Amino acid sequence: MDLVQYTMIVFDGYTYAARRERELLPEVAKLKTQGVVPKVVAILFQEDQGSQLYTRLKSEAATRLGIEYQVQSFSLRTPVSEIAEAVKAANADPLVTGIIIQKPWRQTWVQVSSPNHHDGDQAGAFKAWWHELVSLIDPAKDVDGLHPSTLELLAANAWSATGKVLPATCLAVWEILEESKQLSPEKQIVIIGKSDLLGLPLYYWLRHHNYKVELWGKAELAARRESGQLLQDKDIVISATGQPGLITGDLLKPGVTLVDVGEPRADIDRASLSETVAFLTPVPGGVGPVTVSCLMANAVTLASQKLTTR
Repeated sequence: MDLVQYTMIVFDGYTYAARRERELLPEVAKLKTQGVVPKVVAILFQEDQGSQLYTRLKSEAATRLGIEYQVQSFSLRTPVSEIAEAVKAANADPLVTGIIIQKPWRQTWVQVSSPNHHDGDQAGAFKAWWHELVSLIDPAKDVDGLHPSTLELLAANAWSATGKVLPATCLAVWEILEESKQLSPEKQIVIIGKSDLLGLPLYYWLRHHNYKVELWGKAELAARRESGQLLQDKDIVISATGQPGLITGDLLKPGVTLVDVGEPRADIDRASLSETVAFLTPVPGGVGPVTVSCLMANAVTLASQKLTTR
């Protein structure tokens, strides 16, 4: 039997994001002629280097598009009550059309604000802290889909006509999958990583669009390794665990589509991949630039909705 030959397509996120920005420019210009200037307030935690980088990239994209991007910087030691006042002020400001809280790495949060927590308490404490913060955001200004109600609506398949936007990373992966031309109802999809910014919302989104999708943590992947089944039955693998090199070529079936959402280093060990991979998003230069452009698209969407509430 002849083996099928694949030419691996390496997705260019920078080119895609630039095209996305060109499409947004006339939309921003039109809003301004109607008296609406998209304005995003971003809450940044200064100790988190990754957050500083992502905030800079988002601010630069906003400047290119004519979107106001106001960064308010806090320490991870700042009391939640003080951050809450800033969020509430942005909620109340009629000129602010979007609010984002840049999520820090949990490890950074632990090191700076809760170094005395026991290992078993750290995840729960961080989750509670984050939930308290994002619950403060006015859902009508939730530009990154962070408010818990977003996930609840997606889980219940009650998303239609809500006026909400998807988390930017979730929207980015969805757009990349569509762009890849690899999506089809019969394909088996797995998402590895159960975060509230990507894994969970994307799982609900794909499931409600009638795709065959599973959501795993690293434990489920480890069990697959133990059983010897690996990922040989998965046509599309989306990995967002933050564990460099977690996905290796020996786990995969020929013709697989790989979406790597690892940061700051790739989840997928590219050096181990064979020529039988059909599609790959690299790190850097894959999902990251598209996420920034999707956040800008969300900002435009929320600003547009302001016109309908006048």
